[in-house]
Amino acid sequence: MIMSDYRNFDQLQTNILSVLRHGFFRPWFELTDGQFLYGKLTYLSSFKKVCVIETAQGEWIIKRKGFMSRTLFIQQPEDVNIGTLIPETWNRNVGLNMNDGFEAMYTNKTIFSRTNTLISNQYGDILDIKAALWSWKKPFIVTIDLNLQKDIPALPLLTMLGVSLILWKQSQAAAAH
Repeated sequence: MIMSDYRNFDQLQTNILSVLRHGFFRPWFELTDGQFLYGKLTYLSSFKKVCVIETAQGEWIIKRKGFMSRTLFIQQPEDVNIGTLIPETWNRNVGLNMNDGFEAMYTNKTIFSRTNTLISNQYGDILDIKAALWSWKKPFIVTIDLNLQKDIPALPLLTMLGVSLILWKQSQAAAAH
């Protein structure tokens, strides 16, 4: 798809979005409100090591810092590093540090929660990504604070980053069993 095929987040009218899964062996995911597309997440390999996020604002590549590293780099296609995702060692939190100074944390608020929340000290709760039970076609429901659209221009990227983190955690858990 071309970036012009995606609708800009400024035109978002609802605070609840769905993530749709397409494909079986090499799935790709779309962020939609049921009528318009706002983003797409694809994997460049079947091992989910490198993913590409596309929105109306641009395209980003998410990949590991190194083979054994847990740190993830957020890069533009020209290999320009614009941010870092750093998983904490003893809990499920993942810190987000963008080069423009934005900092936040992807976290589960309770131990048995299916909801992953993006929290910032400056903005509070930004978005929630809830994993659906037994839903293959629509695996995630996203709730966004619409008041933050103008304050956080990278909201579509942050949403798809959260989805990719959940998918990486799921694949790691499946590989461990």
